[in-house]
Amino acid sequence: MLFISNFLFAQNPLVKQWDYRFGGSNDEQLNSIQQTSDGGYILGGTSWSNISGDKTQTVWGVWDYWILKTDSLGTKQWDKNFGGTFGDALTFLQQTADGGYILGGQSQSGIGGDKTENCLGGDDFWIIKIDSLGTKQWDKDLGGTSSDFFSSLQQTTDGGYILGGYSNSGIGANKTQDSWGGFDYWIIKTDSLGNQQWDKDFGGTGYDVLYSLQQTADGGYILGGASLSGIGGDKTQPSWGDYDYWMIKTDSLGVKEWDKDFGGLQDDNAFSIQQTLEGGYILGGYSSSGISGDKTQATWGSWDYWIVKTDSQGIKEWDKDFGGTAAEESFGNISKTLDEGYLITGTSYSPISGDKTEVNLGIEQTWVVKIDSSGNKQWDKTLLTNEHDENGLAIQTKDGCYLMVNTTLGGVAGDKTQPSWGGSDFWIIKFCDSTLVINPPAPMAFNAGDTDVCEKFCTNFFDQSINNPTTWQWQFPGGDPPSSTDQNPTNLCYNIPGVYDVTLITTNANGNDTLTLPNYITVYPTPPFPTITQVGYILTSSAATFYQWQLNSVDIPGATNQSFTILQTGYYTVIVGDSNNCKNSTTLYVLISGIDEVNDSNISIHPNPSNGNFIVELLQSENFGEVSIDVVNTLGQKVFSSEEKIITADFSKGVRTYKKEIDLSDVANGIYFIEIKTENEGACPDFFGVRKKIVIEI
Repeated sequence: MLFISNFLFAQNPLVKQWDYRFGGSNDEQLNSIQQTSDGGYILGGTSWSNISGDKTQTVWGVWDYWILKTDSLGTKQWDKNFGGTFGDALTFLQQTADGGYILGGQSQSGIGGDKTENCLGGDDFWIIKIDSLGTKQWDKDLGGTSSDFFSSLQQTTDGGYILGGYSNSGIGANKTQDSWGGFDYWIIKTDSLGNQQWDKDFGGTGYDVLYSLQQTADGGYILGGASLSGIGGDKTQPSWGDYDYWMIKTDSLGVKEWDKDFGGLQDDNAFSIQQTLEGGYILGGYSSSGISGDKTQATWGSWDYWIVKTDSQGIKEWDKDFGGTAAEESFGNISKTLDEGYLITGTSYSPISGDKTEVNLGIEQTWVVKIDSSGNKQWDKTLLTNEHDENGLAIQTKDGCYLMVNTTLGGVAGDKTQPSWGGSDFWIIKFCDSTLVINPPAPMAFNAGDTDVCEKFCTNFFDQSINNPTTWQWQFPGGDPPSSTDQNPTNLCYNIPGVYDVTLITTNANGNDTLTLPNYITVYPTPPFPTITQVGYILTSSAATFYQWQLNSVDIPGATNQSFTILQTGYYTVIVGDSNNCKNSTTLYVLISGIDEVNDSNISIHPNPSNGNFIVELLQSENFGEVSIDVVNTLGQKVFSSEEKIITADFSKGVRTYKKEIDLSDVANGIYFIEIKTENEGACPDFFGVRKKIVIEI
């Protein structure tokens, strides 16, 4: 035993940091995990527990969605329960661009509890949008008239969502296409509020089960799952054996571009699909097939992990089998790592054998395999408990370490340091690689940590290396400058839209290490220059997401609409922004014919606001003989005009006064402008003009 332990330590570079279990007095099943923008973690699954243990809310029905938020050290911050009056099972969650979360699963509940829409068939898709603290914002039930099982979702680049699962519903309710046979892949595209925009059904004449989907770099979608169908319907290739891997590529509107089948002569089920850095795809699942069909390696036992890598058109480049002499009977996920390799996760019954280098402590344990970009195994890790574990998942964290999670019945034993609350619990455990020299660099963009920037914006980078490096070599492809030897480079600018890697090479007395963060910086294009059109006193900009008007380069408070009513001569600038918070501007000089609004103590308009009846009063120390008054609306249209000679004057106080009563009680409420011109008496007459704003409220 001691010999095995020493061998494993040499083989496996992982050092445990901490672990936590979360649950209530009944069963909890963990199905989804993501690191959040604040460095913490969001866990999601299904709960049968009422208030107890870590659970602060009771279930509404038989089982409900349960999510739990932790900080970066795994300490619980809050938890939330969502459900209807029957059974609701959360399958997948994701943090959204606004810092909140989108939850997806399947529901058998009608209206009641947290569910505001009735079920449409047997099981329906049910999505819930919550804010950053777990407060529900809205929910949507989407389904056909029969059974629809939810698998995966993603927020799309337009702010909406793509949902995926499998269905045996015909046309009806939210489903607009009939099933080909058995179950089919079914995807739904919604807007940002969960309203359906379109849906698509893909299938053959047998059973086709969609487990994973992702939006691709071209705006389309890649779908992955398992198919029992031969050629027919949407399937263009025959099955090799029983179930095969089946992947479908669509465009941005869900129109199929191509499909591919991969399998051997036995069962092969794909549960996870990812687009790779160079635009190809990697599929992960489990297989019972030997060497046959597309499978080039035999299984070690009854079921193994099976990985298939393709190019951008779905043409197979390589495949790899990983397993022990017993069964790797369930597959969790395949996820990218910072070195362009992958983590493969599921559960295993196998002892030390084949690719498995650690013995199980319990019955079925989570097993994680790390491979490089070519599929070569680098290390493997078995999570040790004294019981039965399910639903193993793993991700690499932002600091270069690894978070592994599962559903466990285990107590204090092996890697687990906390007892079960009762039944099965969520369990999370963090490991770091003892051979790493640096942690990932953490760029801080112009808006405090956002790696999505606009072209011609500059950003700063901060080194977070450990082990005291003495030199730094940064590489910024697409950046200006393209490299730096500073520890913390500043004023790094990106002038061309695109997606860019960042590489940091650090050196100390023990050597050097390199870390590349692929696709780390996204640079969005600047929106086009806006236009400004003028009609009367109204300026209108071209369409944009948001606006800010300025006068002489100073923001005008509250001027954030597409149109603005000008008040005086000057330089008017409109700053417009798009959904990526990128901005552009245009400036227009506006001259109002010498009759700008002025603050002149010699002119009184009262009352203002008025009900339409008001008095214009002029005080003038110089002689004047003619006064013209025009009242115009914001479009420059006259609603009143007057011109008259001054015949009488009052010199009792050394000034001459002029009063004019105006009745506009028949005009609409709103803002109007009074344009006043006076002609002075003298040998060379000249004009003095003013423009003042009035408000009429009837």
